[in-house]
Amino acid sequence: MFKFDFSGDDIDEVEGQQEQHRDESKTEDRSADAIFALMPAMYDISDLLQKLPSRISYTLVPVSASNGTNEPPIPRREVFDIKVQIMANEDILLPFPDDVSETVAEERDQFIKKELQILLSNTEDLRTELYEGGLKSWEGAGDLVEYLAHEGNDIGNGVLELGCGSALPSLYLFQKHLRSLKSSNSGAPIQTTSFILSDYNYSVLRLMTAPNFLLAYYANIVLPDTQSLTPQEDLDLDITPELISQFLEFLKINNIVVKFISGSWDSKEFSQLLGYSPVTAEQKKFSLVLASETIYSMSTINSFTSLFLDCITYWGASSERAEGRVAAKEIYFGVGGTVRQFIELVRQLGGHASTVRRITGRSSGVARVVIQVTKS
Repeated sequence: MFKFDFSGDDIDEVEGQQEQHRDESKTEDRSADAIFALMPAMYDISDLLQKLPSRISYTLVPVSASNGTNEPPIPRREVFDIKVQIMANEDILLPFPDDVSETVAEERDQFIKKELQILLSNTEDLRTELYEGGLKSWEGAGDLVEYLAHEGNDIGNGVLELGCGSALPSLYLFQKHLRSLKSSNSGAPIQTTSFILSDYNYSVLRLMTAPNFLLAYYANIVLPDTQSLTPQEDLDLDITPELISQFLEFLKINNIVVKFISGSWDSKEFSQLLGYSPVTAEQKKFSLVLASETIYSMSTINSFTSLFLDCITYWGASSERAEGRVAAKEIYFGVGGTVRQFIELVRQLGGHASTVRRITGRSSGVARVVIQVTKS
């Protein structure tokens, strides 16, 4: 069995917090900010790397196999480093088109400021319609990485991860792709490979997810031997214009598309962004759809399941359907979401879902699973 090592503080159980915030939301009308936040938007990785600080801190999260063969660790930006950047009052608000009205721009900025206040909090992992826990590395993300490492999934034309947060599963596959490019000397044309990362919060994508992809490039292409570094050790990387330029040029040369989508799943605009994104027909296809800890809420499980099936149905590579993998706890006490409900929803929408891995919970005793989702 594979072992994915998180620190204990990083995977606290927060069902009680989830229940509290969900219950509060039942009696509150949606604010204008919440309505605005539902509108999805797509960004290129070059957009989200524009205003990084001159140095960022990160750790290496190890992935190891029981046979003793070590996978390269996954670099992940430190949460404390993100908070330092926020407290420095750097300009990290959302960029917006010139044709956006002043009212809409102000609503957007106010929402992002509230979002940043939550990110600075040491007491909240979730707040309904404002922050969906993207800075935490949840247990399901580790389970999904272990499963992907065990199965050796081929990323094909690319990967879409819904509710990505730090995006550890996608980063694992991204690193695998980087290593294959580094070792290949065929000289043959490289097919386009897309990595599309979705999270409710723009600030999570801007401050955590996008920097993690830059760190993965640095660790796997620039550094000679990442595995010689000590896992969980605090490391620093100087962010220079040259490094970012080299990274973006590497992506271009190797036909790698990395894009991000913020906003709610419960919106036709989300599907339109996938179908009408400013990339070629080949670039917008992907072979694998991933998600972890995304079925906990009764208020979003329907929209998530519908979108997930749409993604594996309509945006699969070539004429083939993509395959889906969802990691989750079997039941989320106090919140309402269950694996059984998710599997039933998939069936009702014409898909097929089955448990392919089951893990016994470490502390609460709640089992965790990885589910395979397909559609004929």
